Amino acid sequence: MDRDQVHEVVKSGYAEVARRGSGCCGNTATDAHATTAALIGYTEQDIKGAAADANLGLGCGNPTALAGLKPGETVLDLGSGAGFDALLSAEQLGPEGRFIGVDMTPEMLARARTNAVNAGYAGTVEFREGLIENLPVASESVDVVISNCVINLSPDKPQVFREAFRVLKPGGRIAVSDIVLTKPLPPEVAKMAASWVACLGGASTEEEYLGYMRAAGFENIDYTRKPAGPMLTSSLQDPMWKAAVNLFGEDRIQELAATVFSYSITAEKR
Repeated sequence: MDRDQVHEVVKSGYAEVARRGSGCCGNTATDAHATTAALIGYTEQDIKGAAADANLGLGCGNPTALAGLKPGETVLDLGSGAGFDALLSAEQLGPEGRFIGVDMTPEMLARARTNAVNAGYAGTVEFREGLIENLPVASESVDVVISNCVINLSPDKPQVFREAFRVLKPGGRIAVSDIVLTKPLPPEVAKMAASWVACLGGASTEEEYLGYMRAAGFENIDYTRKPAGPMLTSSLQDPMWKAAVNLFGEDRIQELAATVFSYSITAEKR
């Protein structure tokens, strides 16, 4: 698929996620979303607090915890979804802080804006429609960039990191949770539309991903990782995965899932 086709596949897939209120990895119930959030690093207060309605089970880590947010900072979220990380960040940023979420899916933006109003953060949280490869954000205007399991969906990751670097103030920082591979996916899996929507088809290897960050200018890159295969293969009967299972077989998908990791990455702009 070319760049425009990837954007359309991801946009339509996540529009459906927004409509049905379930995550990319197949979770469909609120309690399942809460369980997933706990596994990837969110606290019970995060899960049950004002942000609860914005949790659609879409993340693979907790970038708000990684970022060490401070009151009064301006934070930008790449692929903000229904606003879960936005509302958690707003609590930490306080009334003087500001949160900007960018997402390309109108259905997600609608949910996020409603969630911000309902949670009482409409004055400090805003959501803008746009591509993370072409951010509708002024240069050197934000203190922190975060992203949660979204950059892997981009067909032009080097450009995403160049844009993140552009909008950060000197001395700013980035905190990302994302799906990264230990070895490349077979082409026949990577090109499947379903695998893109399910947070897998667009994923890069560690060498590629961190290389994109360095090339964009980021320094002091640090990361940890943990296996993400169980999160993916727990939903093999979800409609977005059935095509892959039917074509390659469950054993093959399980084998591929062993190469998938959830990375928590931080870096700085000098």
